[in-house]
Amino acid sequence: MNYVRRNWYILGLVPGTLVAAWLAWGWNDITWVQKLLAMNFIVLMLHEFEEYYWPGGFPWICNEVLMPKAGGPPDRYVLNRNNAAFVNLSGWVFYLLPVFFPNLIWLGIGQALFGLVGQVIVHGVIINRKLKTFYNPGLVAVVLGHVPIGILYLMEVVGQGTAQWWDLIFGVLYLGFFSGVIMQRIAFGPLASPTSPYPFSAEEMNRNDRERRLRRAGIQPRPLSTATGF
Repeated sequence: MNYVRRNWYILGLVPGTLVAAWLAWGWNDITWVQKLLAMNFIVLMLHEFEEYYWPGGFPWICNEVLMPKAGGPPDRYVLNRNNAAFVNLSGWVFYLLPVFFPNLIWLGIGQALFGLVGQVIVHGVIINRKLKTFYNPGLVAVVLGHVPIGILYLMEVVGQGTAQWWDLIFGVLYLGFFSGVIMQRIAFGPLASPTSPYPFSAEEMNRNDRERRLRRAGIQPRPLSTATGF
């Protein structure tokens, strides 16, 4: 399990590649709606890779930029390896369910809104404003992937008349369940602790020029724990 906690954002390229191969193999037999949902899942895998590995840096952005008032060691609170793996692996399920059940439009609406609205607000507005920059890890996948795919998906289901008013309601509830329960109540609840035994490694914390970028934004970097993850 420790291997998964350490490498999930790299391992995610495997299901991303498999879904891409499935799309290529059965392109003529897959509906446009299902293609969009599958492509959005692939973008999620790239988004997570961009956030955590290349260029990386989301752990320190979350703990020192998004949630600085939480205090605690920045390599393990609020975000740590354990809850980061939990919430992002849960995100795989959140994004894959609509692919398997494309006729349940509300599932697809929840998926589309998460990238089209939630990710844009967090990566496109909040983080950039706090870091005083135009780019933060994850933003490229959002702008070039989640946004156009989300727009195309909503245009398709609305234009074809397959989306009903209750699909929007249940889609928002689906998104709310993931954001409110999986992320806030569980990941940032019992799985978050200043003494978590699952800190990010120094390598993970120092990706994307952490100290320089923090100081440029007027944020004093906090010292990492004496013991970091491996």
